[in-house]
Amino acid sequence: MRGKIHHYDKLIIPDHVVSLNASDEFLKTRIMNLPESIVAGTHYAQDRYLRSLSLFRELNSEDETVLNYFDEIEIHPQYIDVSKFEGLENRVITKEIIKNIGEPRNYGMTEEEREEFERKEAEECLAREAKEKADLEKKEFEERAQKLANWEEWNKRLEEVKRQEQELLEAQSIPLRNYLMKHVMPTLMQGLNQCCMVRPDDPVDFLAEYLFKNNPEFD
Repeated sequence: MRGKIHHYDKLIIPDHVVSLNASDEFLKTRIMNLPESIVAGTHYAQDRYLRSLSLFRELNSEDETVLNYFDEIEIHPQYIDVSKFEGLENRVITKEIIKNIGEPRNYGMTEEEREEFERKEAEECLAREAKEKADLEKKEFEERAQKLANWEEWNKRLEEVKRQEQELLEAQSIPLRNYLMKHVMPTLMQGLNQCCMVRPDDPVDFLAEYLFKNNPEFD
């Protein structure tokens, strides 16, 4: 009934209403020009389409149409005669709609949706920070463990090098020790014993003279 105040939910009611209009003859001609491959088995088949069109016209008279509802709640429909765009693609009609109501746009979130979104964002942020902290601690622990392992390995190798050097020195010193024990130490020990017995004023000179006089090679 016209003039009646309608109650509606503003959250779900559209901001714009578009009605695409065309005459019956235009619609029939357009359906007849469709390829058989598109029409076959659909509601575009001639008998089904004509019944549907007749029923639509019967239920949507000038005084009995849903468009009147939007008109009464101050959402005035935009009427477009598609027959003016015959033979053209739908994007031309889309441009006509955009020209009147503006570019397509998304609607923002409700307060509840925004709070839920922010809550999830905060939780995800905390989870990321916790993971990053855990990953950093794990990385630092692994680096310390690796450094300790490297240090232990280095010390082991250093000890092995020292051991090998010591063995090499000992092996190289054997001929020298043998030579000293055979040719030097007997005469030297005798000279030291003699020096202790005589106790000369210049023990170094005494020992040198003793070794010179008692050199086995000069005997």
